[in-house]
Formats: sequence, C-alpha cells, structure tokens
Amino acid sequence: MSSNEIKQKIILTTIECIEQEGIHGATIRKIAEMAGVNVAAINYHFGSKEQLFKIVMNATLNESFVQNINDYEEMWQSDTKKALQLFFEDTLEGAINHPNITKAHLADTFNKNDYNTNTVHKFNEFLTTLHDLIKLELRSETKIESKIVVSQLFASILMIGMMPDLLSEFLNFDLKNKENQQIFVQILLNNFCK
Repeated sequence: MSSNEIKQKIILTTIECIEQEGIHGATIRKIAEMAGVNVAAINYHFGSKEQLFKIVMNATLNESFVQNINDYEEMWQSDTKKALQLFFEDTLEGAINHPNITKAHLADTFNKNDYNTNTVHKFNEFLTTLHDLIKLELRSETKIESKIVVSQLFASILMIGMMPDLLSEFLNFDLKNKENQQIFVQILLNNFCK
C-alpha cells in the first residue's frame, strides 16, 4: 500500500471511529487498531492526533452541507424552493446518519466556548451563501429578518439532526425515517417561506 493510500485509510478510519466512539472516545490506539496500522504510522503521516483530527474535521465539513449547497447550483436559479427542500432533506439525513461527526464539529464551541474555530467560520460563510440564494423566498421584510429566518431554519435542521430521538415522544414519529424527514422539512419551509 502506498503512503497516500495509508494516509487516506487512516483519515477514513478516523471518521468511522469518531462516528462510532464520539470525538472523545476516538483515540489514536483505537484508530490504529481499526485501520490495521501501528500508532507510529499515524504519527508519521500526521504528526499528532490534533493534526489528524484537524484534517478530518476540515474534510468532513467541506463534504457536508458546504458541498451539498453546490450540488443544487442550477436548481437554485430555476426552482429555489425545491432546491431548498432537497438541500435541507440531504442536510438533515446527513446529520442524522452521522451525528457524532456533526457533534465533533461543534465540540470546541460547546466544551470550550470557543467561537473562533474553522467550523464556526465555515458555518457563517455557509449561512451567508444560503441567505443570498434564498432571501427572496423568505417571509421577511428586512435583511436582518431574513438572516434570522435562515439562522432559525438551519438551527432547526442541525439540532434535530444531531438528536433525532430528542423529540420522538413529542412528535410521535421517527425522524430517522426518510418520509418523516421530508415532512419535517416541508412543514419547516412552509412556515418560513412564501
């Protein structure tokens, strides 16, 4: 196996380990064991656990909602509401299927009150892009109102995505079910969009 293949295997295994064990349970030993490499190989390729996690967090952040917004590039122009529906369905499904990665992105913000992270900056860039794409579809009078609406939409998707069982008793349906995700997103958009 080439050096690049080993490095890629370690990155993918780290993502898998974080998803299984959570950010705090994903140790270098556990990652090495799962990847079938020794700890020295991880240190050789990445220098430290922190550097490995930084690379993994950047990769998963860019492949999540930041990339998803670009997947609907043409549709944003022709049918913004449909693009928004599909984008939020994908975002919700991704967060539900990968809650520990989503939580890992916010770990420093939650645990250390650190709002000067790459994730926070990317979220703000993403929300600015999303706002610019959908502002004409929103029920809002001013720019600040439309930005608040975008924040509320995204917060609703992110919160329920990280903890889909939190409201299952109240809602009386399973948000891990694709149909129910579509219903959730549709009702959310009906409340905020024209």
